[in-house]
Amino acid sequence: MQTFNKSFLVNKIVNTLISNNFEVFVTGGCFDIAAKNKKLLLVKALINIDGLSQQQALSLKAISYFVSAYPFIVSLKTNREMLKDEIIYSRFELPVMTPKMFSAIIEEETIPYVKSTKGKHIIPINTYTLRKKRKELRLSLKQLAEKIGISKKALYEIENNRVTPTVQTVKKLEDVLKTDLKLAYQPEPLKATYLKPKDKFEERVRKEFIRIGIDNSSVYSAPFEIIGKIKKPIITGLSKNDKKIKKDALAVKKLSFILSSECTFIAKKFEENSVEGVPIILEEELSSIESAKEFDKLLREKI
Repeated sequence: MQTFNKSFLVNKIVNTLISNNFEVFVTGGCFDIAAKNKKLLLVKALINIDGLSQQQALSLKAISYFVSAYPFIVSLKTNREMLKDEIIYSRFELPVMTPKMFSAIIEEETIPYVKSTKGKHIIPINTYTLRKKRKELRLSLKQLAEKIGISKKALYEIENNRVTPTVQTVKKLEDVLKTDLKLAYQPEPLKATYLKPKDKFEERVRKEFIRIGIDNSSVYSAPFEIIGKIKKPIITGLSKNDKKIKKDALAVKKLSFILSSECTFIAKKFEENSVEGVPIILEEELSSIESAKEFDKLLREKI
């Protein structure tokens, strides 16, 4: 049996992405890989999905929302069992899948999938096809419901896309209607997620951003501390000393390219206007900025 470790898993994911013409940046923390092609993806690789913390998940969701990315968790097992290739699991409302399923999605294979949620295995289906075939066969809701062994109300809820049917129900529907109802997986954009700042400095910067019209959230376990958006997303590192900026600036710059975002550092004190093409704004400068437009202009002047 092939032995996997974290590095092997990350490399396997990276190879899949590169072979499908994605630009890739490897990092660490709440996501391990940022990849851009037609879509922007943020991927967290974990051997054991039970190692995913809520803080990591919320940070990944916040970043994905602000940069309009699709988040994926690629894993192999839980504490109890190996993950199955045909199932897309969920942790903290994030999609979890095996490397094989991830590859199939990236390669745009139209493979059906089973969704695991709240201890049940369900299958998203094409409800338009369901209704169309039922009417072609001149079956009422009650008649079809009786044939597959569920209530008329349950079938009504399924047909109107209010309830996702179980694996067993879908099999019975397909057998009676003589048609394939299963849908291929389509990633969905996330709703807004906001995290609390970690310290007073971060709290002050976030409030200043809000004051000048930059929607933003703190993030944890990332190469930056704040994710926000003006016209474009902006990733912001915070520094109380010079060492952090000089250490992280290049990584932040490269990551901003993949994320199609602006980038900056907010510093308490710093002698230079920029490092590695990343503009440095002093905390005292930030307090004098009156608008997002003025902030954006300052970024340009600093480069």
